Amino acid sequence: MALDDQTVRPRPVSVPAPEAPLGMWASYRTARRNVLELIPKPAFEEPVLQGGRGAGWLMLMDPEGLQHVLKTREADYPKSAITQRILRPRVGTNLIVSEGHQWHWQRRAMTPMFQQRALKGIAPIMSAAAETTAARIAAGARAGPVDVYPLMTAATCDVICDAALSGREALDREAIVRGVDAFIAKVARISLLDLLGVPQWVPRPGQMLNRGAVRIDQMMDGIIDQRLARGPSDTPDMLDLLIGASDPETEQSMARPELRNNLLAFIIAGHETTALALTWALYLLALDQGVQTRARDEAQAALGDRAAGAEDLARLGLARRIIDESLRLYPPAGFLTRTARVDDTVSGRSVKAGATLILPVYALHRHRLLWDDPDGFDPDRFLPEAARARSRYAYLPFGGGPRICIGFAFAIMEAQIILATLLARYRFRLPEGFTPEPKMWFTLRPGTGMPLIAERL
Repeated sequence: MALDDQTVRPRPVSVPAPEAPLGMWASYRTARRNVLELIPKPAFEEPVLQGGRGAGWLMLMDPEGLQHVLKTREADYPKSAITQRILRPRVGTNLIVSEGHQWHWQRRAMTPMFQQRALKGIAPIMSAAAETTAARIAAGARAGPVDVYPLMTAATCDVICDAALSGREALDREAIVRGVDAFIAKVARISLLDLLGVPQWVPRPGQMLNRGAVRIDQMMDGIIDQRLARGPSDTPDMLDLLIGASDPETEQSMARPELRNNLLAFIIAGHETTALALTWALYLLALDQGVQTRARDEAQAALGDRAAGAEDLARLGLARRIIDESLRLYPPAGFLTRTARVDDTVSGRSVKAGATLILPVYALHRHRLLWDDPDGFDPDRFLPEAARARSRYAYLPFGGGPRICIGFAFAIMEAQIILATLLARYRFRLPEGFTPEPKMWFTLRPGTGMPLIAERL
């Protein structure tokens, strides 16, 4: 327990850490259960850990070293083979797995969707989702605790689908959510074949019969056909931008697989991250009623009983800091990997070409050398003066460098609008005896759901 302003505050749940790095077989068993349990205790206390045979591995928690890998020498540290195996589509590529020139031109093509002017145009979609979510909570709360995780997932899926397609084509949104669940359950878990170094052309379990992925691909292909026949809208949405995009050097446009894969990546990755940030934020507020009261007062003063919009964000600073702190304690992408292309030196350690660099964002965000009370919940650590005093690479919920998540501003705005709307109307409490279980295979989810008591104010 920690003391803050003479008040005893409960500690947010954390993941137990082994005393030392695990061996191969123990790593395999642990990763099948929870990838975060692979991170050893020294990773929360030291800037660098190193080991392994041959080219070996380097576990990096040093902000200067992370900046070197993610920004300064980004081209020399592509995503690892395991990451590529997990994220590469069945056919073609997308922005997530592309490298070099192919990545650069696709990134430029998608950037207009995420500029400030475009985000303000999307904000009403987010406000409508917030209203719908408040109504869903009201309906569910009559029967007792409400599992807010699927509700946050439904909200963010609604937003991302409407932003991608402007509501012009019908998406089976439940199929999208089921597809993400199937992906995480079957594909994203570390395979024994990867740990043993079996070549990537050998099919992995869960990839050979992925009928759900085939159905989603077919659904997306149908939507693209409809749009090509109908033509673009006056205000372009994501699909319009993708169809109209071309490489400025070769004038080549995206082939059908790239169109589908980038649209899918935008929809799937775009809703999962924000849903998790909101789910963990509501847990943290249910745990700390003092912070929740402050946030509720802020939201009610700014909103009354209406939904938040883009024009309210400047008056919802605490809501933003709560989202930031939620992403610190429970980063959706809690574990990144890169492969060294060349021999190098990182944070004073020699790195051989072929070495695996492990970037445990979960440990970085709870590191004893970088954060005061690292396991505690304190949104005010993100006040402007405190944030300026920290290294930019001590906090990486969306990655860093040129390949920082293209949709991070979209996600933050969406989370801030939905969270403030809900806090202005409800008080959230934890059911007696309930403790969530942070579990990560591909993203950091609450393994037992997130049932909360929601009381209408």
